[in-house]
Amino acid sequence: MTSKEIVFMYSGQGAQYYQMGRELWEHDPIYRAALKRYSNLTGPINGRELTEIIFSRPLSDSMYFDKLIETHPLIVAVSLALTDTLAERGIVPNRVLGYSLGETISAVVSGALTPEEAIWAVRTQAAVFEKLVSPGCLVAVLSSHEIITEAMPLYLRKRVHLAAANAPAHYVYGMKKNDCSAFMEALHSHGLSHALLPIRFAFHTPLIDNAQENFSEITEQLSFCVPRIPVQSCALSGEIHEFKAYHFWRVAREVVRFYDTIVPLANNYTTRLVDVGPSGTLAGFLRIPNRHPASSQKSKKITRPAIIIMNQFGSDIRTFNQAVERLA
Repeated sequence: MTSKEIVFMYSGQGAQYYQMGRELWEHDPIYRAALKRYSNLTGPINGRELTEIIFSRPLSDSMYFDKLIETHPLIVAVSLALTDTLAERGIVPNRVLGYSLGETISAVVSGALTPEEAIWAVRTQAAVFEKLVSPGCLVAVLSSHEIITEAMPLYLRKRVHLAAANAPAHYVYGMKKNDCSAFMEALHSHGLSHALLPIRFAFHTPLIDNAQENFSEITEQLSFCVPRIPVQSCALSGEIHEFKAYHFWRVAREVVRFYDTIVPLANNYTTRLVDVGPSGTLAGFLRIPNRHPASSQKSKKITRPAIIIMNQFGSDIRTFNQAVERLA
């Protein structure tokens, strides 16, 4: 690692919300030009430009912002536009980390994949999932994996799948849509805080396996270069040195191991972690207590918070400028 390493972290599905980046869009010409560029690369979706989709409804409607054909390319476009805007301020990463869909973004930022190919791929993949995968749901839970498992009825334990391990007291589970209510009722009855994510499919579980063949046909058409900077993969819990087509199916299908991936970076005193996603989701995971009070699990502590570039609570300009000042 370099003496002052900057790590850009890119989040995936669930980070989207209506009105994201509104202040930057209205007041920062660099961000506006970048987002327009990626919107043009994407092209219209059901007759609407990306920017029209983002600003079409109020923030309060974001729970319904779950059409994959819209959100997949939107998350990529907004994250890349933020990256370009930071670069214009002289802030560039020495290393990148990708979480789920964020691995496609990190591939672009590392120079391993072009923006054109990435946006084409995620838009085409979204259509594949919408056509071939049955509706599912993802539920985030604030507790330890052992406590969550104990809270589930036995029949649900075979139907609910671990999808992401974000912190020792934060996990995401995927299941069929008709099992979602029973799972959340079990959590509620045990007093476990949880949230249904605005995602229509149970990614990172066996429930998306029907899409594997068609998904792989898409990634096999991509041309990869050797990354110019190190890339941390949450599918591998470590660094990926060379991108291959099959890697991206692993990214979609396997459990996201964010905590295992981030600990070595977060505890390096020379590293500055920067959440370049729309909502500061990954930075939020680092603030979650390292151990649930009722859990017997012991985990490594994370001692360094991450810098947020943008979130859903407004004040985009101030948040962005404060981040630039800290990173300059």
